[in-house]
Amino acid sequence: MQRIPHIVLAFGAVLLGLAAGAQPYTTDPSRLPLPIVDGDVPILEPRGMALYDPMDLDHPLEPEITIENVTDLGYDVRYVFKNTSGSPRPIGRLDIGILALGERIRMYDHGNISTWRDFEHGTFSGVGWPYPGNAYSPVMVVMNQTHAVGISLMYPVMEYKHDALIRLSRVGGIFRGPPEKLGWMVTFDLSDAPGVTQYTRLSYQAVVQPGETRAYTVAIRAMARPDLSGSVTSPQEWLTLLDPYRAYFQSRYGSVQYDRRTKPVLAREVANNGAIEATNRRGLGGGVNRPDRVGFAPMANAIVRENLGYDSVMLWAPSGMFYNNQELNYPSRFTAGWLDLPKLRTATDSIGLPSIPRSGKELGLWWGHSARHMDRWDDNESEPLDPSNPVHMELVHTQLDLAEQAGATLIGLDAFTHAHMPVWAQVPYLQHLKQRYPEMSFITEQVSSDLVHVVTPTFNRAFQAEAGMSDEEDFHRLDRPAYLADYLLPGHEIWGYFRYSDIVRRSSSVIDASRLQRDAERIARNGYVPVISSSLPLISPSLTFADATWLTTVPGHSGNQDSTGDGGGGSEDGQDTNGTGDSDATIPPPDGKAEEPRSKPDNPTPPRVYYITLPDGRRLKIRTTGS
Repeated sequence: MQRIPHIVLAFGAVLLGLAAGAQPYTTDPSRLPLPIVDGDVPILEPRGMALYDPMDLDHPLEPEITIENVTDLGYDVRYVFKNTSGSPRPIGRLDIGILALGERIRMYDHGNISTWRDFEHGTFSGVGWPYPGNAYSPVMVVMNQTHAVGISLMYPVMEYKHDALIRLSRVGGIFRGPPEKLGWMVTFDLSDAPGVTQYTRLSYQAVVQPGETRAYTVAIRAMARPDLSGSVTSPQEWLTLLDPYRAYFQSRYGSVQYDRRTKPVLAREVANNGAIEATNRRGLGGGVNRPDRVGFAPMANAIVRENLGYDSVMLWAPSGMFYNNQELNYPSRFTAGWLDLPKLRTATDSIGLPSIPRSGKELGLWWGHSARHMDRWDDNESEPLDPSNPVHMELVHTQLDLAEQAGATLIGLDAFTHAHMPVWAQVPYLQHLKQRYPEMSFITEQVSSDLVHVVTPTFNRAFQAEAGMSDEEDFHRLDRPAYLADYLLPGHEIWGYFRYSDIVRRSSSVIDASRLQRDAERIARNGYVPVISSSLPLISPSLTFADATWLTTVPGHSGNQDSTGDGGGGSEDGQDTNGTGDSDATIPPPDGKAEEPRSKPDNPTPPRVYYITLPDGRRLKIRTTGS
């Protein structure tokens, strides 16, 4: 198979060093994709690019390739790899041919956030996400001015136990095409390519053992470009391009396995790096009432008496911070650290942390570096947490037993990453924790892939603060719903964490209760649970309940699961509690156009109230009728 060089620029807008390298050229029709054409408009062209690239790996397997489920604007490519040799063999790259989309394209970014990004062929050098490490799902959606294309990879991740690198690249040479049909390429790397970089290295590569057979399917679907000018919560018609993946995913993994919460959460730090000094080695707050001096009762009492409009509070660094090894903060010994000092042992006393849930407020504890094991406080040695290691699990159970004694029912799992614990280990580990501690909810950070999101809620940073930002909406990192989560897992829960310290450093605006209320509502309207770090009160807490955005973003209202009844941003009796109906700030539509959003579809549940933010900032209140 002849290989054609692919020349790229050295720098790119999103990730660097993701050029696809040389690509395999073939004239064998059994190794070529089928063209996809809408009338006289070409969307996908073979141009001699083979459907499989062995990437010059040592002794890669050659697959059997078939094309199935052919429709007018799409089909599936099925790859079957059989290892009949006596040694393990790697798998290379799955290609789909050339997308003839021209100079400018738009790509849906689901690597930790949900947004659209625009690229030009002349300056683009590549984008890539590993799945299930960074990408929410193994899919790519791109569009030009006339058409949209969705490509998805389907394979049993939990059984095969390897990653896939999802790439978008521009192509050159004989693959390039004329100016109006400049070529783009979407590929899936199942093994590390020669010359692998930090951006393209897979944590777990695909290796087929002797006598083993593995099958993969890549689904390609195209459609006329849908209208993107409406509200960000309007139906996202492009999601239907991923119907094959949704059907596969839901048939294997089902729906969410938790009850969704929607109410806002107050974020509180028990300790922080800024307070660390020789006389306060754990960086604990509270001054003369520091927990290591007087116990937890004063701090717990203050939280009980606080009336900021939250029913839940999450405590970060509940046992303090590391003094000598600050690079390992937040400490993984999030409750075991209480056992080191007599006064910290009062965390589980009746007048300590248990007084918080006794007052009616839900208590959460943030488990720092939760996928790491550390057997001593402030040590410079740690290792990945291994659920099969009895010593590791003994400490896990000890820590959660202490959290249970403190009355905690929310556990935030800090840095719960695929790199430290692979997803196929995370899922059974989380299921074990949920079975052993059924009263607890576990929330993973950063935002998890779809596989883990089935099992537990997840957590994302909702704020950003960069040079040049000034308007309120600029500081919101999550500016639209998590569309893939809405589509695959209606009923899902994602926390959106928001704090003001970074924003104040970048902006001269005054942060008051009205501003906080607007920010919390903006987070909630996009479907995220507001997690707010501030001492200011919520003016109208009921307007900050996370919306069930899948009721409006999923085309045809196919997301038919509802939230627990707290969502929708309205008060319990359906009345507007702020008296104005216009407290939300504007959420700009993706194309900057001012077309009025479509109304939300009927909800086949008891009557509820929903709110939609119009492009001019006004809010519509929609009351559904029951069925």
